[in-house]
Formats: sequence, structure tokens, C-alpha cells
Amino acid sequence: MLLFLLLIIIISSSRSNEIDSDQSFQPKFDQSYETISVVVGKRALLPCYVSLQDAKNNELGSFKVIWMKLNNSSILTMEDRPINGDSRISLLHAYAEEWNLQIDDVDEDDAGVYRCFTNNGLYKTLILDVKVPPKIINELTTEPYPSSIRTGSNFTIKCYAHGKPTPNIRLLSYDQSDNVRIISEQNQVTIFNISRHTNRRYECIASNGYPPDVARSFQLTIQYAPEIDIFINEKIILDRDFFVNSESNEIRLKCQVSMYPAGKVYWIKDKQRFNYNYHIYHIENYIVSELIVTYFTNNYQGEYTCVASNLVGTNSKSIQLIDLSTTTTTIITERSTTRYQRTKSAQSVTVPHSTESLRMMTLSSEGKLQ
Repeated sequence: MLLFLLLIIIISSSRSNEIDSDQSFQPKFDQSYETISVVVGKRALLPCYVSLQDAKNNELGSFKVIWMKLNNSSILTMEDRPINGDSRISLLHAYAEEWNLQIDDVDEDDAGVYRCFTNNGLYKTLILDVKVPPKIINELTTEPYPSSIRTGSNFTIKCYAHGKPTPNIRLLSYDQSDNVRIISEQNQVTIFNISRHTNRRYECIASNGYPPDVARSFQLTIQYAPEIDIFINEKIILDRDFFVNSESNEIRLKCQVSMYPAGKVYWIKDKQRFNYNYHIYHIENYIVSELIVTYFTNNYQGEYTCVASNLVGTNSKSIQLIDLSTTTTTIITERSTTRYQRTKSAQSVTVPHSTESLRMMTLSSEGKLQ
């Protein structure tokens, strides 16, 4: 500041005789205060228009103009010459009354208070407001591919960005069909009780009205224990027992496993490790183990159990293959009789008797069956 006052005194004394000889010359500014906004990286133009009360009697050498930045008390230009050594700064003086300061490739440090002085002690104050598009703060934001997460746990997605003005945050979730919805407008969101079917892809978008907006995608990897389905000839089997006609074509017994991370898949027959030649291959996100029986004989009857295990856990599913030709007529007749008696018993419930009498009738009926 002392340097600035010294310069003003020197300039004023060198021109005092001229100013005293012509009191009609009084340079002044078009306005005393102005705010200029510019986006970082662009060019800023700070206007300084010095009007003269009597332009006809004015000589260009009658006054001097100095630009200063008050934040650090640095002098930027004197008359039409930049003097601070910054190549980005220049003075535009195309017309006698224009003394515009130009700053190329503006950065955040250029923001601040500027003044355009004349040697008669008048000045114009300008505020340079530098707008900054959003930028993700990596240190505070979740990585695009975070470490895998176990089922049943919780996970918090974080997204922070800086900019001027402060960016607004939106956190989005995408389902398997790529349908999107906003799940939060805060910097963090917690996903509770994660399962295999939890949405895997998320996205953070930061915006503050000064393009470009920025985005960060997050891809979750979920660890889960094996999930098993049993197929016979491409048809999923839900019942434990499966009757096979020995005269039918080949049987394809397939175990389809979904799990992460990958692990082991093997078969057990009648509680012993099955060493029959079976095929293991991958289809999309599944591991498939397939047994192929060309001719079904009595030796292939029994309980088949598919076992799958990984770091998260172990799971199994069993099916009982039964040769249809070994089921006797007696068993079939007995099952038919049982079904008939149950139906008949169900019909007797509709008779209007008291609860106690119905109980006695049921006991009596059971006695007869014995």
C-alpha cells in the first residue's frame, strides 16, 4: 500500500502544474463499483471507462491510470503497460477513454477486489467473481469399483464435489433393466442389508449451473453363498422325488449354481462322493455341473446331491431318482386307497355335529382303518 501511495504522489506532482493551469479538466469514472463474473479457464475483462468533463480541451497526457489488486496490494499496470510480469494480464486501450484490464485463462486465485485509479485520487472498484464448474473430490468420494461386499451387510456410497457456487449432489440407482431413480440428494446414502439382488450400479451427478456437470459411477460387487437349482432335461425340478422310465431316452441331470466368489461344485450319491464323469461349464453368471445318463438302470437309482461352496458359505440340493418299473402295484393301490379315504374323511367334516362328536367319529373311523 505504501508503494501505491508513493506512485500516486510521484504521478500527482509531475502533473500538478498542468492540472492547476486547467481546473476544467476533471477525469471521472462512469461508475464507482462493478462486479464481473467469469468461469475459470475463460477470459475476464474488467472495464474501466474514464470520462472527461471537457473532452474538447483534454490532452491525453493530462492524467495517468493505474490498475491494482487489493487482495495482495500488487500493481498490475501503469498507463498502458503491464508491470507485474504475468503474461496473462494486458491493458486494452483502443480508445482514449477506455482502460480495460484483460486477464486470460482465469484461475481461482484471480478472484478478488481490483481498482482502477487515476492520479487525481479517484478510483473505480471491481469485484472479480470466478465461477468454478463442479469437480469430484476423489479423497472424499467412494471409488468407482469398491471392494466386494458380503450379503447382509450395509454399505455407504459417498460423493463430494467442490466448485463455486457449491455443487448440488444427486445419487442415482440403476436396476437390471437400466431404469434409473434418484435415491438421495445428499452427499451420502447407505444401502442396508445387501443381497445378491441388490442393484449393482449407482451414479453421482454434481452440478452448480456452470457446465460441465460431472458424474461418478459406482459398480458394486456382492459376495454371496451358493444358490442352487436342479434341472432334469432342461426342466427345473421342485420336488425331491423324480420317477424315471428306464425305457426313456438319456437323462441330463443338471446342477446350476450362482455364487460369488467362484468356488467348488461337486456331486454326492447316496452320501458318498460321486466320481462318475460329469461336465462343468459356465453359462452367463452360472456354474453348471451336468450328469448325463444314457441308459437308466437300477444302479443309477438313489439320492443325488449337488454341493457348492465358496468363501461365503456352502449350500446343497438333493433329488431322489426312482426307477418307475420298480414301483409295485401294491404301493400304487395303497396310495390310491389313502387318497380316497382322505377325500371321504374330508367330506364327513361337513356333517353338522358338535366338535366333540366329530372328534369321536374320527377316532372311530381311525379304529376301523386299523
